[in-house]
Amino acid sequence: MKENKTENRENKLHHYKSAVIGLSIATGILSATTLGLGIAYGVTQSQANNYSLQLENIYKKNYFELVDEVNNADMKVSKLLASTSDTYQAKMLAEVAQSAKNMQSNIASLPLYSDNVLESVRFINQMSGYTQTLQDKIAKGGSLTSEDIQTLNEMHESLTEMKRYLNRMSTKMIDGYSIMEASRRMEGDYDEFSLDFAGMKTVGTDYPTMIYDGPFADSVVNSQIKGLSGSLVTKEDVYNKIDKLFKNVSNIKFDNETDGKFSTYNFQMQNSDGQHLYVQATKVGGYILTVSGNADADEKTIELEQAKEIALNFAKENGVENAKIVWHQELDGEAYFNIAPVENGIVLYPDLVKVKVDLQHGQVIGYDAINYFTNHTARNLAKPTVDTESLKAKIDNSFEIVGTSLVLAPLEYNREVVCEEIECTRDGATYYIYFNAVSGEEENVLKVVETTDGAKLM
Repeated sequence: MKENKTENRENKLHHYKSAVIGLSIATGILSATTLGLGIAYGVTQSQANNYSLQLENIYKKNYFELVDEVNNADMKVSKLLASTSDTYQAKMLAEVAQSAKNMQSNIASLPLYSDNVLESVRFINQMSGYTQTLQDKIAKGGSLTSEDIQTLNEMHESLTEMKRYLNRMSTKMIDGYSIMEASRRMEGDYDEFSLDFAGMKTVGTDYPTMIYDGPFADSVVNSQIKGLSGSLVTKEDVYNKIDKLFKNVSNIKFDNETDGKFSTYNFQMQNSDGQHLYVQATKVGGYILTVSGNADADEKTIELEQAKEIALNFAKENGVENAKIVWHQELDGEAYFNIAPVENGIVLYPDLVKVKVDLQHGQVIGYDAINYFTNHTARNLAKPTVDTESLKAKIDNSFEIVGTSLVLAPLEYNREVVCEEIECTRDGATYYIYFNAVSGEEENVLKVVETTDGAKLM
């Protein structure tokens, strides 16, 4: 929270003592002592450099783990603020509290000597205690008040600022910034690393872990393959299929075979446009499993609607029937599509297929049907019983509802649940909120995050 908060707000937050700083100081002293003893006992310069490198790697590991935890906490709080379900809010609060505890551990493992970092440590400690308190409140039958929500909004603002600062510091580290060297350089009473870190105050890094390509794009519910059917084919059969399926083929070369979760024949191919592709096809049924390639587009010659048809036709020729495009994105001369089968009006998210189309030559240069062939099977889908309007009424008034869809959502604990997906926006951000279509319970909240590399979903 910020320095100008009222006394009442400060009293609400659980105030931990700054033991973390003590641990940080102890860690730093121990590190310095280890190096000193090494030199005193005749350790060679090479060995000392090796120890220093190992320690630098440990420090950076802890720093980037801190970055991840700040990002996770920021995302969990934003999901929490989008939810109206006590159960889901309690779940998010527990996860934020755990992230805060992990942050404490990461900070304790960095060589921080300055009392200037007390403000940031205090904020993290307060976040841990406060979210735990709110979780306990819900567990005892209570609900979050408007004042609780306001405090959580302020927490979210502080975490967002923290992300921005740590992101800038992360860039410096990627460019060669050394924690070890900075911690040895003194500026007045404090070392350079501690002063750099103290600049964070209550401000982390945007370090998303999953590239956004639509809701549930990377969900593989089943460990066993359920979607393959047909007899074994030969590599000659696959060769002929590739030759027929891809346009302007100039060269196809068998590469090798794979016998893992999927048994495949693997080929390298080139077309007359000079594009090189790597293609995997299943030995059972001869279906294209993956295609890997990139475009070097100088100009865009086909429109998005044409690319959609190319993507849908390619998927259909590989066994993906009764499907529709559920998400798309255009970026740097390439169009990305998520295609999902639809059954009884329900979009089957676990069975997603991803397709990438070159917008200059109109060629499929990327394809991923791993989810489809892993998960696709005959299902006894639950019949929705909850009225859509009643579910929309549960959404907070601060959100603008964009649209709704019936979907089969892959959720934690390997569950597949028929849900009403409600897409909505608030403050320029897009959210997907999922309600169980039978019980009406809120099951999940996903948020789209815009970054310099496109959009990401958490």
